Amino acid sequence: MGGSAAFYASEILQSMMSDKIPGVVLAAGDSSRFEIGNKLLMPLCGHAVIYHTTRAMLESQLESIFLITGFERPKIIRALEELGRHSKLSVIENPNWPTGRASSVRTAIKKMPSNALGALFLPGDMPLMTSALINRVIEQFAKLGKLTFPVLNDEKGHPVLFPRELWPEVMKLQGETSAMSLVKTHWADSEKILLESGEEVTQWDMDTPEEYELIKRDFDKRSLG
Repeated sequence: MGGSAAFYASEILQSMMSDKIPGVVLAAGDSSRFEIGNKLLMPLCGHAVIYHTTRAMLESQLESIFLITGFERPKIIRALEELGRHSKLSVIENPNWPTGRASSVRTAIKKMPSNALGALFLPGDMPLMTSALINRVIEQFAKLGKLTFPVLNDEKGHPVLFPRELWPEVMKLQGETSAMSLVKTHWADSEKILLESGEEVTQWDMDTPEEYELIKRDFDKRSLG
């Protein structure tokens, strides 16, 4: 196959794959560890944190995205108004969010279309995530259909793409248990994307006010640059 033909065949495969891999933004928690408010609503360059995270998902190859809400749902929705009524985005309420993050993951899996080959998950407090990295995870998954995620310093990163065959295990998660336990179980048989120099910022999240300030400084430098 010629170079151009191979390129277009790859593009078609990636498009077909992204049609069958919904993305999920987890945005239901109450930020109890953050101490100074809802971290997803903290301002960054004129928008809320959740706006930037969701925008990265919308700008990726993903054809459908489910935003799982709970705590301060109306405020989260208002924070996304400037994205418009995006055809890719569906906002789903998780009424059981006080029971822990696992309930949001289960809520998302229940909403997956019947033809979905996998589901890509991203926490809402990662505003430095890029659509390019999301696309790399999708493209790597397309090769073998295995559990796929980035790796930084030998540790699991985000986003994580769970193949459909692992969904029954995902549905068993309870309380504040994260999917990390499943990643550890299937580590040896997973696809790992080694992050390149400069990509470590994509993995910054916001569990503390100090981490927020670090991310805010990064945003401020970009706006001045």
